[in-house]
Amino acid sequence: MSKIMKRCVLYGLLIIWSSVFAQQTDVTEIIILHVNDMHGKIDKFPYLSTMIKEIKQQHDHVFLFSAGDIFSGNPIVDRYPEKGYPMIDLMNMLPFTISTLGNHEFDFGGEVLAKRIGELKHPVVCANIVKKPSYFPWLKPYEILTVKNIKVAVLGITQVSNNGYPDTHPDRVKDFAFEHGEETVKKYLPKINKYDIRLVLSHMGYEQDSILATKYPRITAIIGGHSHKKIQPMKKINGVAIVQAENYVKYLGMMTIKLKGKKIIEITDTLLPVAKNIMPDTEVKQKVDFYNNNEEFNKKAGYATDTIQGIQALGCMMATAYRTIASTDFAIQNSGGIRISTIPQGYITVRQIFELDPFSNDIIVCKLKPAQIRQIIRFGYEKEGQPDIFSSGFTSKIYTDLNGKIRRIDLFDANQNPLDENKTYQIALGSYVFNAYKFDKLDKGTPIGKTTTDAIFEYLAKMRGISFRDCNSAEWIMEKN
Repeated sequence: MSKIMKRCVLYGLLIIWSSVFAQQTDVTEIIILHVNDMHGKIDKFPYLSTMIKEIKQQHDHVFLFSAGDIFSGNPIVDRYPEKGYPMIDLMNMLPFTISTLGNHEFDFGGEVLAKRIGELKHPVVCANIVKKPSYFPWLKPYEILTVKNIKVAVLGITQVSNNGYPDTHPDRVKDFAFEHGEETVKKYLPKINKYDIRLVLSHMGYEQDSILATKYPRITAIIGGHSHKKIQPMKKINGVAIVQAENYVKYLGMMTIKLKGKKIIEITDTLLPVAKNIMPDTEVKQKVDFYNNNEEFNKKAGYATDTIQGIQALGCMMATAYRTIASTDFAIQNSGGIRISTIPQGYITVRQIFELDPFSNDIIVCKLKPAQIRQIIRFGYEKEGQPDIFSSGFTSKIYTDLNGKIRRIDLFDANQNPLDENKTYQIALGSYVFNAYKFDKLDKGTPIGKTTTDAIFEYLAKMRGISFRDCNSAEWIMEKN
């Protein structure tokens, strides 16, 4: 080969290598780390912190998002003198980039939430609060992040139920007004369309996120929460990526968005397990240990002679406590107020009860006939898509067709006799169910001056041991015809 030809070949290779190198350097990688529905589970934070630090060492443009529900689920957080503050403190240590509000952020009331938001070192975005009390901060509907010359819009949306409020005690949000998320997104999309990446940080739940993606393909991705769903692999609906990292800091979601120039060429997401075989962040662990150092929660509250397994058995136990302490004919407990799945056989601690019932609603005694009891059961079933009301003193059978539509609800007393349709019964229930569930009220209800948690502690103190192994207060029967 002549010298001239060798030079031509070498020159050609240099051109190819230069082109490949230029293409590689032209690609920008943006990492969105995300968690949702942490519910005060601070014990995972030391491992989470280590993971985030390692990812930041490996990548240039890394952000950390929370899709809501940081409170309600751990008494160390929820019953701290400044309610919820340990989560704020630890989130500031990581630190987070952006959060949106979940429905349970409102559990302590607007004034407490306002104070906690003020203590965060990162912005909270929420576009669908349309009315707020004067003490509550004005929250930006969306935030803009900049990577090189790429603009990322992050629109925040909180969950709103059919009653027009987030799923929290109605008294906590009575001074607020909310707009349903889909309406809000429709309103704001024209404003964020000019940005290169359009993210929705959503606490609406997977079903609503899917509807959003179907209607609005201009959304780049939806980072979700509320439904506690493990989405792996990532879902893509109508070209819109939907991700969610289950709950309780079990996973750290890692969304990778690659762009060539300003054009998105790839979106991927993976869920990284937050496991205790990871070396914990020493500083964060010291802070978690400080908050966990509360012997009050380790005191014995009662004894379970058998493992109380599943929300039906736990719901029966809770309802039995209300009925016993309030001295009523019946009592009920909704599934959403049951926040753990098991109480193991053995001594029951104070902490376990606070984990079971973090909301501690006032107990209300009211008068109901079977027709009104059915209305409560129907409302809960339609809200949750499955039996939602567990009882003490009576049992229920829900008959549905194959599509899940209720055909009838039969009610029986403790001896399996049908309830008297003309009789008025005294029933104990939490103030959340009394106020948030739709049923015809026969009276205004009478608070007994005790909370649901008070009743459970009192009931356990009365009993030498409890067993709800054979509880079957709510049965769902699907009929073929």
